Amino acid sequence: MAMMEGQGGPSPGQTCVLILIFTVLLQSLCVAVTYLYFTNELKQMQDKYSKSGIACFLKEDGSSWDPSDEESVNSPCWEVKWQLRQLVRKTPRMKRLWAAK
Repeated sequence: MAMMEGQGGPSPGQTCVLILIFTVLLQSLCVAVTYLYFTNELKQMQDKYSKSGIACFLKEDGSSWDPSDEESVNSPCWEVKWQLRQLVRKTPRMKRLWAAK
């Protein structure tokens, strides 16, 4: 008679193991979804900033070289272009080309 009463449902140990497995699977699913979401967001941010950086160099804007203009000096584009210009000026071959102008 005691045998028949124990077989009516899952034991507390089995229930605990099932809950533990379910919890681990649910956490794994949440981690996977979060990883995919943030990977996608980072890729979009990378694309956005790389395109804006390229656009900064491709844009022909003579006013961005004006150091007396407060707005252009605060522009990140201007700062990068200025640093690049200084680097080019330091190169020996470019010094001769700049001097010829």
